[in-house]
Amino acid sequence: MHLVMVKKFLQMTFVLVLSGSVYAQGWIKFASETDRFIVNFPGEPVFQEVDYISESDVTIPARVYSVEDLNSRYAITVVDYTAADVAHTEYCSQLALGTEISPNLCNGRGHLRDIRGSVAFEAWNIRRRGSGEITYDAFGQVDGIDGHQLQINHPDQSRSFIGIYMYESRLYVLEGMVPDNYPPPGLFQQSLGILDEEGRRVRFESDDEGNYTRVQTLYEYVGAEDSVTGEAQLPQSSSSERRPMVPGERTGLWVPTIPVN
Repeated sequence: MHLVMVKKFLQMTFVLVLSGSVYAQGWIKFASETDRFIVNFPGEPVFQEVDYISESDVTIPARVYSVEDLNSRYAITVVDYTAADVAHTEYCSQLALGTEISPNLCNGRGHLRDIRGSVAFEAWNIRRRGSGEITYDAFGQVDGIDGHQLQINHPDQSRSFIGIYMYESRLYVLEGMVPDNYPPPGLFQQSLGILDEEGRRVRFESDDEGNYTRVQTLYEYVGAEDSVTGEAQLPQSSSSERRPMVPGERTGLWVPTIPVN
């Protein structure tokens, strides 16, 4: 991954459901309100703030959440392209102090190019690592959100399983690396959920003509647990009676929350 200048390490303190030492209590459900995702980790992740260099050579803020031991590593990197417009403006201001300004970068739309090409650019970064044989390299999805997936066999027989997804100007790069005698990190890979601004898991389904529509899903609310029982507080159904949703209910079109006056 094209990352430079690690700024700081912080132990994560907001873990949903469970916490504890790495692997001591098994897998945990982890959620980030800042970066809007939920995922299973085999222990409490370490957090890093890093700088990510975009395709236009502009520095974009990113954060890495990871758990690793001597045998395996599980990590999700979130590149915050919501800051790309400001980053491009600052970059072009610096270029203006020199002798040349690239019209491709400083025409007011350079950040859009970076966002649109972010998945392809990160896939290229991974390919050029040259760290092993790429055995899978194709389109992928998570909850109907388009992306790209790669699998790599390394010289030491370890394997990497990678998913790259973009949603609302945030790039999510999910990578699980396991030894050759381990099963694929499915519990990690398949648990990724991207959340909306209200902390609800986003899911899209397509019809026969390829039109995507957001649908109800097994909602995951950040912090929405009963303070006494610890059980998840179910969201309200989109039906007119506003009844609580039945666990596992995921039928019908998704309807945004209606504010109560």
